[in-house]
Amino acid sequence: MPEGLDGTLLCLEMEDHYVRVHTTQGSGLVLQRLSDAMRELAGHDGQQVHRSWWVARAAVSGHERDGGRRILLLSNGLKVPVSRSYLAALRDADWLD
Repeated sequence: MPEGLDGTLLCLEMEDHYVRVHTTQGSGLVLQRLSDAMRELAGHDGQQVHRSWWVARAAVSGHERDGGRRILLLSNGLKVPVSRSYLAALRDADWLD
């Protein structure tokens, strides 16, 4: 977690060489690879949904389609794209109808 950032973890978003950590109290940047950050979250109920995104299951409030793309709607208002390569895993985990 970035220094001074509290709250419940909602998602991680890759930004260049940084990971933006989104929580219920705001967001902050950490100089880290997304793969390393996800490794630290082993055991948390969440999944990688895109090459640049990891989402906590409890943060998902719904989903929608935008043309052929699937988008997760998060409790903080963020819209997170779901890539086709992760779509089957999300369906298998009952994240999508």
